[in-house]
Amino acid sequence: MAGILNIGTSALLAFQRSLTTTGHNIANSDTEGYSRQRVNLTARIPQLTGAGYIGSGVQVGEVQRLYDDFLAGQMRASQSSASEMESYFSHASRIDNVLADPNIGLDPAIQDFFNATQVVADDPSSISTRQVMLSEAGAMVNRYHDLSRQFTDANNQLNQELADVAKEISDLAEAIAQVNQGIIEASGAGGPSPNDLLDQREVLLNDISKLVNITVVPQDNGALNVFIGKGLTLVIGGTNATLTAVNSSSDPSQRDIAFTNVSGTQVVTDQLAGGELSGLLDFRDEILKPATNQLGLVAIGMTDRINSQHQQGLDLDGNLGGQFFAPHSVGVLSNANNASAAQVTAAYIDTGNLTASDYELRATSVADQFTMTRLSDGQVTTINTGGVYPHTTAEIDGISISISAAATAGDRYLIQPTRNAASNMELLISDPRKIAAAGPIRAAQTTNIGGGPNQGTAAISQPDYSNTSNIPLAGSITLEWSATAHGGAPGFAVTGGPGGTIAYDPATQTNGASFPFPAYGGMSFNITGTPAAGDRFVIENNSSGIGDNRNALKLADLQSSKSMLGSTGGGLETATFQGVYSQLVSDVGSKTHQAEVNFNATDGLRERHKNSLLSISGVNLDEEAANLIKFQQAYQAAAQVITVSNTLFDSLIGAIRR
Repeated sequence: MAGILNIGTSALLAFQRSLTTTGHNIANSDTEGYSRQRVNLTARIPQLTGAGYIGSGVQVGEVQRLYDDFLAGQMRASQSSASEMESYFSHASRIDNVLADPNIGLDPAIQDFFNATQVVADDPSSISTRQVMLSEAGAMVNRYHDLSRQFTDANNQLNQELADVAKEISDLAEAIAQVNQGIIEASGAGGPSPNDLLDQREVLLNDISKLVNITVVPQDNGALNVFIGKGLTLVIGGTNATLTAVNSSSDPSQRDIAFTNVSGTQVVTDQLAGGELSGLLDFRDEILKPATNQLGLVAIGMTDRINSQHQQGLDLDGNLGGQFFAPHSVGVLSNANNASAAQVTAAYIDTGNLTASDYELRATSVADQFTMTRLSDGQVTTINTGGVYPHTTAEIDGISISISAAATAGDRYLIQPTRNAASNMELLISDPRKIAAAGPIRAAQTTNIGGGPNQGTAAISQPDYSNTSNIPLAGSITLEWSATAHGGAPGFAVTGGPGGTIAYDPATQTNGASFPFPAYGGMSFNITGTPAAGDRFVIENNSSGIGDNRNALKLADLQSSKSMLGSTGGGLETATFQGVYSQLVSDVGSKTHQAEVNFNATDGLRERHKNSLLSISGVNLDEEAANLIKFQQAYQAAAQVITVSNTLFDSLIGAIRR
């Protein structure tokens, strides 16, 4: 009787465990990260009798956690990629929307400014049109400030998010280390698996993989060591390292990620990959900083070209124009870890050759040698000072570098030619009379040497000009034609200015001729027709040129002039102001679209790996309901065995009593 009773009891206990586990599965069907469990039953050791081995019932072998480590690793990897792309795309979309919005974007403001400039050219003496031009210039400056503020806000938000993500990673690492310790203690020496603790750890690993890509290495004691980046040990057993966001040593406006463990603290920004953290860093390096720089490039190009042209014209009071916008300067930041006192400055040489890149100047281990790296593409320029300080370089991408003294090897300087230009954009003119719309010099016919008007058909064009050298003129320049003025040949005798003679023979130069006087404002002019002996022309300062619009036309023409994105060494400029801005909008839009495509792809992969894992570890309520019925019936059958055992025992006792 005892054998049957023991068999029934073992079955009763085993199926009770099965019912409990099934109920546990059902109760946790919506618990995040829960892996369904299964009771594995094994036969108890049979008893040897004369008739052979007789079964002795059933026992619980283990409560198995249904989980696939390979699929879990795949899901974490795809989750890191998807989170990286999601973070990158969400931030890039905001910048893309700002640049493309006509109510916020720069392109409409540039167009309105040049439209107003053209109106001034149409009516240069009108105060009202000049005031409109200043108003549109002010509106354009405000648009630069608005966009710059958007980028600055995005950078500040990014810095805060980096700090938050770093802290969250540290908190999760600490939690994983604590769970590791609990698993080590619960498992003991070959003890049963603490399934719920394992699930808790998997949830933490999934959470941290959203923030940064991780590598997980199992240990014999049940712990998992977690690595990030290029072999950085974030969790080892029951101890963990921490991540923090710190101000960059090269640029205080940026945050770096610092890694701290028992060995100390090191900056590891360049060593991290995957997850939301990498998405934030990639967005900063690939979109935010380049966009800020390119916007500054447009601001510098407009400021330099408009100022240069405006200073060549005359205002309504007959004075040469002043600077229209405040000039910009090259930003240079010394690294906080520099060991020497050497100072570096930079200046613009040709803004048409500027790029939208930052540069790193580094002192090498070779004495008096520096390398200047263009950070956008890694191009390196070697600078040898020859031991002569201060040392100023020739033009490098539109700027020159001045180094005050020898530097210690490893000293670094961050050079930012365009970073802050948009935020520093400033209109300097407030008086509409100060707009220099007129040309500084003019040409006219004067009296023939005989005292009357010129007798021939010759005509002189208004002189073109390109700079302010020797402008205003010290005195008038008179051209007098004769058949023998140029060494016995036809030409003009020049009085004033460069003096001398210039050849002009209407018999052979039937289409006229162009004459340059480069030392005088880069002047050039055309003469056509047939002059008579003694006919004269005069070139003079354009005093009282209220109705003159030549400089306003030159200002308006700057809109369509390709004056930017040239190359050092005399390369032709390839882009207009609006072309550079359009390039910025296009580049951000293209990267944003690509990020969206990548996010959709990685998110789909993440979902597939998640579903594959859930097919193994997820709780199926229909299946559990069936198991519940099966184990209930088995439990009832085991109880019936005990009842039968009791009946047989009662029958045996009754037989003995009789």
